[in-house]
Amino acid sequence: MLDAVIVYGHPTCPSLGPVKGLLTQSKVKFEYIDIHQDSGAAGRVRAINNGAESVPTLVFPDGSTLTEPTVGELQSKLESLGYKVGLVAWLIGNSWLIFFLVAGVLIAVLITVLRFVGVF
Repeated sequence: MLDAVIVYGHPTCPSLGPVKGLLTQSKVKFEYIDIHQDSGAAGRVRAINNGAESVPTLVFPDGSTLTEPTVGELQSKLESLGYKVGLVAWLIGNSWLIFFLVAGVLIAVLITVLRFVGVF
């Protein structure tokens, strides 16, 4: 796919899901390559990242790359290429942050309820 973003990663990379989700929701054509299954791809990732197998590493059709991008960095890059990154894409890209915020609120509510009923 010459006009697609190439996403190098591996299944245990925690950032891979949000990156792929953001690309999918933004309707970006991409090809995922598992560097644990493709030694040539692992070599390309090392060449891009000064010997490190840092993933996800994205290669864009214009030849530019992003390694372990934040949601904001990836959003800016996609918008510079003419893609629209909508709210759903942003939410998917920030799913870990949203999870921790919701968990924090739920814990605070639980502590308040337990104090109210006199548990502590």
